[in-house]
Amino acid sequence: MSVASRRDVTGGLLSVLMAGAGSALAAPPHDDVSAFADGRHQLILLRPQQSLPPVRLFRLEGGTLDLAALRGAPILLNFFASWCAACRTELPVLDQLARSVTHDRLQVVAVSEVRSDRDRVGRFVGALGLKTLPICLDPNGYVAQQGDGSGRTAPFILHGMPITYLISASGLVIGYLQGAADWSSSVAADLFAYLRRN
Repeated sequence: MSVASRRDVTGGLLSVLMAGAGSALAAPPHDDVSAFADGRHQLILLRPQQSLPPVRLFRLEGGTLDLAALRGAPILLNFFASWCAACRTELPVLDQLARSVTHDRLQVVAVSEVRSDRDRVGRFVGALGLKTLPICLDPNGYVAQQGDGSGRTAPFILHGMPITYLISASGLVIGYLQGAADWSSSVAADLFAYLRRN
């Protein structure tokens, strides 16, 4: 390869790298939603992203909750079980988060995967002292299914417990985080800001 050819190739590579660096510098660091991690867990992005399907949940205290009615604000949709030790740690954090944000900035909803016993879920929630966090039930498994390929067609897949799906203000299901996360961290605040803009 001649010196001129090497110079052309090197110049081309440098311009590609500089263009990439320029676009990276132009975008605020909190626009990279994939950077969210709490030290033990990483956000799994869904590709392609899907719109939030029509989902109606049963409230623990009675009545129903239509997730589509929450559109316009980001949603943290958490799935938990009473037998899950990490859920016992995470639910009080989510309750505090639900208490500290206005509904137009973030909606937090927790769904119990204990399907058959409303009283058991009520005792579990009471023992944790949860006051603000909306607790819902999925008694028929129409909202979530185990990630075991059971052939069901529920819109959310449970890869473990707890698991939290992140839904943008525009109603896109962005991704999920498996395991208990630190939702009070500054990194989580950046993530919520990202979800509000999208």
